[in-house]
Amino acid sequence: MRLARLEKDGVTILACVRGPKDSPREYLPTGSILPGAPQDLGAFLHTTPWPMIARMAENAKDGWLPLEGARLLPPLSPASRIFCVGKNYADHAREMGLTSPDGPTAPDIFVRFPSSFTGHGGACEFPSSEPTFDFEGELAVVIGKAGSAIAREDAWDHVFGLTVANDGSLRRIQKRTSQFTLGKNIDRSGALGPTITPLTKPEGTLSLSVRTYLNDRMMQDGNTADMIFDIPTVIATLSAIARLECGDIILTGTPAGVGAGRKPPEFLTSGDRLRIEIESLDSLEVSIRSTGITPL
Repeated sequence: MRLARLEKDGVTILACVRGPKDSPREYLPTGSILPGAPQDLGAFLHTTPWPMIARMAENAKDGWLPLEGARLLPPLSPASRIFCVGKNYADHAREMGLTSPDGPTAPDIFVRFPSSFTGHGGACEFPSSEPTFDFEGELAVVIGKAGSAIAREDAWDHVFGLTVANDGSLRRIQKRTSQFTLGKNIDRSGALGPTITPLTKPEGTLSLSVRTYLNDRMMQDGNTADMIFDIPTVIATLSAIARLECGDIILTGTPAGVGAGRKPPEFLTSGDRLRIEIESLDSLEVSIRSTGITPL
């Protein structure tokens, strides 16, 4: 059972999603399972016990609807803070020019805004005047239990689930200054989803394959076990600075193979198709579309 954020007939809802990846899937609105359940992701995770919701959904015989025809939205809240870890795979750090062979010595954190994401089946947008629009396939962590100063050994207790992200990047603007914010926050330049897979606390290192395909050509092939700073370390680092809230998202970094790291560089163009596959999660698929916006 997975959790999704959908739009149907102009109404945004949270819903349980069931069914194998390669067959028609169905959804059941959480408000049908538990009337009055919050439809904001952060509020839902704060107030509503997921095991109860999942159990009630599994037992529900009526109310399931075909997922086809509903629009999948990025699974976040307008209030979500999206923390991103830069250069968190040594091979990616090297391809981006970091001279230290082992990558950064501490998590390199920047932020994205909710408006910078589109959902599964949507279009990642970039200004037509910008020739350096790049992809970054990443594992994203969804916080399900708030906390400050979270100990590394307790970090997984604060994770609700996992989803897939494209940390779409305008490299020219990203590299114009030492701060990544502007190059990472063009409206709808990134993508998130399609669903959140609730997480059972892993035994040992989380090891999931991460692959990105551009027009069906594999561009990235990594594994989350190769992160420089693992998820518990990142959660402990962030929560020592700012209280993490339900519905916050952490993008955990991307492996090697991004367009900017290739020789010659290979950037996205309008009409391209991007697919990001992470083991055990639903795959994220988007198209690429240029817009008439011209950044300063």
